[in-house]
Amino acid sequence: MPAINMSSIMSKVGAYSRSVSGKLRMKECIQKYAADGKSKTAGGSKVMTEDEMWKAAAKLIWVLQETARSFDLPQSVMQHFNSLECSKPYRMPDGSTVMYVYFEDDLRRDSLENGENGYTGEGIDNIVALLNNGTHAKDYVYGWWNGHHPTGEALTGLRSLHTDDYAWVRSKKDRDALHFIQQAVNDFNGNYGSEYNVVAEAGEAYQ
Repeated sequence: MPAINMSSIMSKVGAYSRSVSGKLRMKECIQKYAADGKSKTAGGSKVMTEDEMWKAAAKLIWVLQETARSFDLPQSVMQHFNSLECSKPYRMPDGSTVMYVYFEDDLRRDSLENGENGYTGEGIDNIVALLNNGTHAKDYVYGWWNGHHPTGEALTGLRSLHTDDYAWVRSKKDRDALHFIQQAVNDFNGNYGSEYNVVAEAGEAYQ
């Protein structure tokens, strides 16, 4: 009886697993196990079920909220983190599955209002991204900030005219990037990624 060369067999198995047909076959098997509600393959590899994906998304939302609190963000920004939601799982062409975590709130902010010329600019589309990424403006902008009134340092100088409903303020010219979204993603991947067998990534707006 001829001897079995295990080294040769495993080499061929490895080559097949790296081939296009081998990768496709493995994805098909993983998808079948997941559809059957099994948490592991016959070989012991963990399979991400849809229920586990929902749990992972909920954990990521919790990490985002806790991280935002640790950065002492303004309450007007923190309230948006209560609107975080997640999409249904989407099967991608390469066989992977993706869920999107997003803010359901409107994150837009109008520019300061100028009594003579309307608004001082076009505003910003995403206040969370602005604080996360930072910004640098060419100059200060002055105008009415409706619905707010300055406190503390903002009460001095040109930022002192205010009531309970609006304030005449000078905008900030520079904001350092806080990168709290990246911090949350790193914390999630480091502490929970292997537990849920997923990898979180920051959206394009926060990179």
